[in-house]
Amino acid sequence: MIKVSLATKGVQVKTFQNPYQSLSKIGRSMFYFKKNQGQINHITGDIHWACLLLDPKKTVLTIHDVVGFQEYQAGIKRNLYMFLWFYLPLRKLKHITVISQKTKNELVAVFPKVKDKIAVVPNPLTVSVFKREPADIKESDIRILIVGTRENKNVPKILEALKDTECSLTILGKTDEAISEKLANLKAKITQYDFVSDEDLAKIYSVSDILCFASLYEGFGMPVIEAQASGCAVITSKMEPMISVAGEGAVFVNPLDAEDIKTNLLSLMNDFELRSALVKKGYENVQRFSVDNVAEQYLEIYKEILNG
Repeated sequence: MIKVSLATKGVQVKTFQNPYQSLSKIGRSMFYFKKNQGQINHITGDIHWACLLLDPKKTVLTIHDVVGFQEYQAGIKRNLYMFLWFYLPLRKLKHITVISQKTKNELVAVFPKVKDKIAVVPNPLTVSVFKREPADIKESDIRILIVGTRENKNVPKILEALKDTECSLTILGKTDEAISEKLANLKAKITQYDFVSDEDLAKIYSVSDILCFASLYEGFGMPVIEAQASGCAVITSKMEPMISVAGEGAVFVNPLDAEDIKTNLLSLMNDFELRSALVKKGYENVQRFSVDNVAEQYLEIYKEILNG
């Protein structure tokens, strides 16, 4: 969608994917991207090293998160990761974007000299805004949605908060033993999908009443604005980047405190006016993340490169 928006602004976009997935063929990948570089090169995937043979004055790198800082705590893997994915690209390039102020802060904490190179450009909302009126229904009929089951999504704590609560619960993502055990003790009616298509995801959002997204770590938190665009009330973590992304369209909780999550969740489930107010504010908030608004921010960077 952002490609289409850029095209309407006079930008011809060609997309290239890494043809060599093996890290052992990283050199061949770099030569492939060098051969296919254009007036402006924009790296948007987790292949930061692809910039190393590109013109540094004509290349933009978008960094989505720094989760690898946590995944690789020490040793050769961490050193290689830090060197190829961050140190060399950040040192080489003139134009870096990140999707949240939180990601910028995390990068600057490790690489303070790159602060002035980094611009914050948020992710665009790629689902259609689906306006609907919240339903005034009893607690047991409320449909709660959990998106993602990786460790950072904090699902066991959310399920702990839902214990003894009657509702309909939909979980998107594969469940491990710890999650399965907690699901077995719930009173909720449970639907679980290992994977859903974008089309099915949109349908699930459109029939859900509340997104519970008490995540422990995000680079951005796309489910927050997807839910807001779909008329879901949102509960999310009182931490960045969720605070900035959700704006006034969410209830914020301590993700480490199951009781806090439960108290606010029950309040939202039983307060139709609060749900309605959050949905309205959510619709207002997502306008900030429209494809055209985000494309315009990238266009300003592209103009700077061409005029450089």
